[in-house]
Amino acid sequence: MMSFPWLRTAREKPGESSLERSRWAVLAMFAVDGLGFGPWAAHLPTFKDSLRLSDGGLSVPLFAMVIGSLVAMPVAGRLIPRHGSRRVLLVAAFLYAMIVPLIALAVVVGGGLPLFTAAAFLYGAIKGTIDVSANAQAVGVEREAARPILSSCHGCWSLGSLAGAGGAAVALRLGSPPLLTMGLASVVLLALTIASAPHLRTGDDAEAAAPDGSPRGASIWPKGRLLPLGLLAFLGLFCEGSVADWSAVYLAGTLGVSAASAAVGFTSYMTAMTLARFLGDRLTQRLGPAAVLRGGGLLVAIGLGLALAGRTLPAAMIGFAMVGVGLANAVPVIFRSAGSGADPGGAIASVSTIGYLGFLAGPPVIGVLSEAMGLPVALLLVVAFGLAIAIAAGATLGRGEDRGAIPAPALTS
Repeated sequence: MMSFPWLRTAREKPGESSLERSRWAVLAMFAVDGLGFGPWAAHLPTFKDSLRLSDGGLSVPLFAMVIGSLVAMPVAGRLIPRHGSRRVLLVAAFLYAMIVPLIALAVVVGGGLPLFTAAAFLYGAIKGTIDVSANAQAVGVEREAARPILSSCHGCWSLGSLAGAGGAAVALRLGSPPLLTMGLASVVLLALTIASAPHLRTGDDAEAAAPDGSPRGASIWPKGRLLPLGLLAFLGLFCEGSVADWSAVYLAGTLGVSAASAAVGFTSYMTAMTLARFLGDRLTQRLGPAAVLRGGGLLVAIGLGLALAGRTLPAAMIGFAMVGVGLANAVPVIFRSAGSGADPGGAIASVSTIGYLGFLAGPPVIGVLSEAMGLPVALLLVVAFGLAIAIAAGATLGRGEDRGAIPAPALTS
């Protein structure tokens, strides 16, 4: 692994809580993840027009993202037991800050679809590594604190994505070139990473080793009770990735609004998701995980149905906001349930890998279906998956599980 001065941990300061500082550092790294994703999603219509791509053509770089992440996630899963999630996360975040402006550069230099696809592959690989290692950090802090923080962590991802997309929307209105906008995003990503580095949790390299010395969580595919949780994670993140990448394209293409207005429509989705996630930990404790997941699935189906049937910008913005609320707490609820067993690290790794496969596979699948049937019809698959989540929630989470319970602290720092 590479070594940087800012990878060093901070020394303890009198009167400060190490665990609290770790919590804030993890929240910041989830924001970094989102800040790098927001400009990508908001600029997709612009990149699509610049490269003169059809919906099916846009699915090629989106598929490259899938392949990049599928290659990187198992690698990250093996690096974490050896080097710890902190070091893996920081190196990936540094590379993330570099790849974000290179995506725009790939379009500007005239390399066409092949160069843009290569950049998307690298982007997906780096982002997939961040997804795995950041969630490993969050699970460790949550178990040490014995209180829920996962919804808030994912809320910070949404907040970062909202800020990135909102900044991109403003930049598009002002006529700023994508390379400049994404270059500025890179500076912010690097600054947040350096500030968070000293306070991230250490010790999960030891935690990830089984008593016989073999790494835990080595299995990529979930088994037993984790299999239905993995399928739910796949459905939820399939919906999340599809709406994130195609909402702006739907507004700009099907409804014919401007690129800036399309970015604002995506922002309404992310705003609703962000607010709901910061309320999610408390909501799960009060209503129980099954109820939260069931209600969320219904909101996804109803909200996207409204956006597709209304065929107006106001209806679409309301519908996408409902989808944001519905999807907000699905992943935190599922990851928390997965981590309630004796091997939380391995369980989270397997469920999150399948889940993020859905997140990355959703956009290109929608692209292929859109090429054949049109984007509104293709997005009906997301409506169907929302209903599937609502139906399966009770059977998966409603048995043998305390309402919103958090496992007792079990990890060392």
